[in-house]
Amino acid sequence: MSAPAIEALVFDLGGVIVAHDNTVMHSALADRCRAGWSPAQVAEATADARWGTGRPVRELHAELVAEAGYDGDWNAFTGDFCCHLVLDESMLAFVEFLAIRHRVMIFSNTNEAHWQSQVLASGGRLGAFERHLSYEMGHAKPSLQSFQIVAETASLPPHSMLFFDDVPANVEAARRAGFRAEVFESEANLRAMLPTLDVVARR
Repeated sequence: MSAPAIEALVFDLGGVIVAHDNTVMHSALADRCRAGWSPAQVAEATADARWGTGRPVRELHAELVAEAGYDGDWNAFTGDFCCHLVLDESMLAFVEFLAIRHRVMIFSNTNEAHWQSQVLASGGRLGAFERHLSYEMGHAKPSLQSFQIVAETASLPPHSMLFFDDVPANVEAARRAGFRAEVFESEANLRAMLPTLDVVARR
């Protein structure tokens, strides 16, 4: 028996449509902290998963000001906090092309500051996609509940959704939740893979 047809393509954001190097962000934040605060300490402060599940990032700014002597205002902070994100224009254009004929959505572990910075960087193009963002959902990958919420919100059975993520643990979690899922390696690899899959075009 053949696999069910795919009714939606679901893409991660970071590492797929947006490149990121967290060490760049940690260094930028540490440069404004008092002497003795290292990028590693900043990394620890920013690692709290709650920043990606709804805790306001303004509280992180306040914590760094109070505990690390961070001397930048909110605008400086958001610049430092988002400086490691680089929109992949080619990949974004390809996902937009796919969305002409297919139902396409974004499912990302992110916070409001990072998401808004990339919507701005894309000239609003990212904001046009159907999206499922951890900070709005209150749940993040690789929790099974996060995938269940995506399927329920999209009103689709999980087996009809094909998910791409650069993190193998997230791909495995998607499969456990019933999604079809593949590790994203590159745009070229994705382009080669999609013709082999039974994806339903929009009517």
